Amino acid sequence: MKLKDVLYAVIVGLVILIGWLFFSKKEKLEKANRIIKRLRKDKHEVMSAYLSLFQKHLNSQQNIDVGLIFEIEKLKSNYNKLDFDTHIELEGIIEYLDTGKAVEAVQKLAKLVENKLKEKSENEEQFKGNRMLHNLLVSACKFGWIDERQKENGLQLKEVRNKESHELDVNEDSKTIGQCIYAGIDILYSLK
Repeated sequence: MKLKDVLYAVIVGLVILIGWLFFSKKEKLEKANRIIKRLRKDKHEVMSAYLSLFQKHLNSQQNIDVGLIFEIEKLKSNYNKLDFDTHIELEGIIEYLDTGKAVEAVQKLAKLVENKLKEKSENEEQFKGNRMLHNLLVSACKFGWIDERQKENGLQLKEVRNKESHELDVNEDSKTIGQCIYAGIDILYSLK
């Protein structure tokens, strides 16, 4: 009986050790993710501070075009409008564009727009139907969150996203990709 008890003790000890190693690794990953998120938030705050400094510098100059200062103010206000998670997603979209994966960037942007519309529509009691991108865009226009032009551009964004999801080797012209990227970002800024 003592050998049997020793075997049970060894097995229980191994299970505890394996469980501890697994949870330790999971805790390390969670800690690393928290650190990365904090660093990205710090980057966001630094970027906002740089825009403020740049704006002050431009204001101190004498021969600066007023339109340039207006554009910096617009960029600064828009930069602060989007929440932190949206900025992280937009960074990923920019990476796709930088590596020549424009259709994938549109697909990711469409997902982001869809999720933001879902969040906003959860508080809307009058929303009817499934929370799919098409229905969300139509309802967003109806509720006045976006205008008719944004809705039509958003539907084009949805079409490119659907092509990427259902077809092989999708190639869109740069004009369409540009319109989709503009439409998605325009909608995101309108929702805040």
